[in-house]
Amino acid sequence: MDAKQFQRTVLTPLLGAALVGWGGLFKFHLGLRQAGLTLPPDSMGTRPPEDMSHGGGPALSRRRKAPVYLRATPENYDTVSEFDHLSDQYDDAIEPFVRPIFDETFALMKPYLADTARVLDPSCGPGSNAMALARALPRGEVVAADLSRGMVETAFRSAQDAHLANMAFFQADVVKPPRAFLGYFDAIFCCLSFHHYTDGVGAARAFHRVLAPHGKVFIADGGPEWFVALARGISVAADPGFVQHRTGSEFMDLFTNAGFSSVYWTEALPGIGVTIAAR
Repeated sequence: MDAKQFQRTVLTPLLGAALVGWGGLFKFHLGLRQAGLTLPPDSMGTRPPEDMSHGGGPALSRRRKAPVYLRATPENYDTVSEFDHLSDQYDDAIEPFVRPIFDETFALMKPYLADTARVLDPSCGPGSNAMALARALPRGEVVAADLSRGMVETAFRSAQDAHLANMAFFQADVVKPPRAFLGYFDAIFCCLSFHHYTDGVGAARAFHRVLAPHGKVFIADGGPEWFVALARGISVAADPGFVQHRTGSEFMDLFTNAGFSSVYWTEALPGIGVTIAAR
């Protein structure tokens, strides 16, 4: 068994099991919070004023009825190809971990989203989060993008099966967005993906370019310093394509330096931070 097979058959399933267990911690934490037994979350910066006045409405989803794929295999695709193998099983493996994170992040997003908002999920994976956003914004539009062709194919099939017409699908490099994306989006939803980006600076700058002037980016990822230290070992060993987690202060600096006018970070769940950056 070579190293890749060992990761795929042994280490990655172990990571999945650890994430399911962490999902149990989320459930426990949310129960305590509902009972008023948790402390206020750590946060940095000033949260942008709530604004639901902007929404471009569907356009790409009306023009692009089939997925748009890259014409050539991107450089360094080997860092992404493992997700092609996981695309059909990915959701089932980590759903208990991902669902509370989606719910908490969307609750932070909702006060900023018009019902006609255009939202980009730049690393959509198999599409479950993008589909949930599309259902929540039936008069808006969600563009699901991913560098993994297999993930885009799976997301498209799932949306077709669910009869979601307000979605478009692109295979795209997060740091090299298609021309059609530039200045197009009211919001970006990036959930548990930023730690896979080999060029975090380039990703932050690309997010700035694809947002409309009023747009905002919402990033959910590991963030508190204690979680970054705790998770590094298993992430390096078992998470395909893992690059690095960032602390809240590192996210603040990254998006400020990328030209965003204001940046806010909060620990939404144990170990999970959400960054809100306003263009």
